Amino acid sequence: MKPELLIAIVSGLITLLASSLVAIYQARTEFRKLTRQLEQKYTTSLFDKRLEVYPVLFKALNDFNNVIEYDSPSKQHLVELQKQYDTWISSHAILLTPTTAQVVWGYHNYLIDLLEQHHDIPLPQERWVEIRNIQIVITKFLRSEIGVFDTTAAGIPDLEKPYVKMIIDKLHQSSKKIRSRFGY
Repeated sequence: MKPELLIAIVSGLITLLASSLVAIYQARTEFRKLTRQLEQKYTTSLFDKRLEVYPVLFKALNDFNNVIEYDSPSKQHLVELQKQYDTWISSHAILLTPTTAQVVWGYHNYLIDLLEQHHDIPLPQERWVEIRNIQIVITKFLRSEIGVFDTTAAGIPDLEKPYVKMIIDKLHQSSKKIRSRFGY
């Protein structure tokens, strides 16, 4: 066989091998890129869905906390909250992170247990305080999951202005009184 023909065959095989390796590398890179895009789309969709449904639970818990703080809550109020809570869990608990799911499902079980224990007797005041404080923790978890605590605001108010400091100090005194009333 002529050396020129052998060189042409070997160089053709080397070119073919190099082209194949480049094509495989490009395909893997493209696959990784598509995987990342899919993960980002999934994460965005999940976040959007949480942003849609978490405020519903937040509102229900916050409204019930207002009943505890400002009215005379009854066991019937708690039964109604449990129904709302269970309905929300049935529809949306699949969206929870594992940590928040532990708290949310734990509270679900707590409500069942509490209502069974106090089936024929009224709930003592310390139970109402405990319910309020648990619900505050749950609302903090919900806000944390949708980034309320970690997201930087577009503008930050100037807290160093004397009139702002005066108002904040006044509000802080009132909130201290409320927090101490609920052991928080």
